[in-house]
Amino acid sequence: MINKLLEAVKSKRKVLIQTHNNPDPDTIAAAFALKNLLNVTLKKRVTIAYMGIIGRAENREMVKLCKIDMHLMSKLNVARYDYLIVVDTQPGAGNVYDVKERRPDAIIDHHNIRAASSCSAFQDIRVHYGSTSTIVAEYYKTLNIIPDTNTATALYYGIKTDTFGTGRGNTQADMDMISYVYPYVSPGKLTKIETPDLPRYYFKNIKKAIEQSVIIDTVLLCDLGEVRNADLIAEMSDFLLRMRDIKCTFVVGKIEDTCFFSLRYKTSKKSVGHIAISIVKGIGYGGGHMKSAGGQVPLRKKTYEQVVGLLKTRLLMRMGVKNTEEKNI
Repeated sequence: MINKLLEAVKSKRKVLIQTHNNPDPDTIAAAFALKNLLNVTLKKRVTIAYMGIIGRAENREMVKLCKIDMHLMSKLNVARYDYLIVVDTQPGAGNVYDVKERRPDAIIDHHNIRAASSCSAFQDIRVHYGSTSTIVAEYYKTLNIIPDTNTATALYYGIKTDTFGTGRGNTQADMDMISYVYPYVSPGKLTKIETPDLPRYYFKNIKKAIEQSVIIDTVLLCDLGEVRNADLIAEMSDFLLRMRDIKCTFVVGKIEDTCFFSLRYKTSKKSVGHIAISIVKGIGYGGGHMKSAGGQVPLRKKTYEQVVGLLKTRLLMRMGVKNTEEKNI
């Protein structure tokens, strides 16, 4: 697949790589590694763009230490770029800035294939992979190119956080590629990325999450209300899932005029990605994998409280929970 992509990019002048909104380590690493690969192989001028914010402390540390140059999509003139690559997401996913009248020329992703993606000439969508960084790492291996230290460190962390780091599930390909890049990783930088200093509001958020959580059967529900960024919602969903006797966590929060949610499951018996899609049907966007999913609902015709109530009802019904008695943790 990489040779096909290189052939398509070969005649282009400027390339734009777009991550999903509020980028996580996987999409950042995939974009960064792909940029470096196109620079090494074709000497192309490549820009990485995103929307939202890089909120999580670990993610900001990775961007700083690995020297990853990223730009806000809204501040770029997209018309100046003659090739657009979208990584770790797809058109219609709801978590990517839609460039009006401009479809991606290439899509590299590991989420469920969406109908809108068929408009792109190049598609490398591997739904059985645990991360998009795994796909890009395979490009390096296929071309027999050794990633530099910053690229290897980013790829390692990108693969780890989307698979091994949260127990979301991994494949042989993920294990092979994390082993492939590991010899070139900077242990010092990796340690700093994984254990950054955390701001006070992070700990305040943990306190709030615990206070606002209720348990119904084996499902933990948490309404954070107003939050600073979507990363906090996902972080709390991962954090609360460690609670004993809990099988599933569902954390919601409001950012401006949008309700965001994060869904986690301890086992892969239920595909929470499909559950996320089903509970937002007709009102928003959702998606994910076997154990990890999320989504968002624009607050247009319904209030935040109404949306949360609807999502909660749909989730419990989809999970087959009949006894809806709430218990404090």
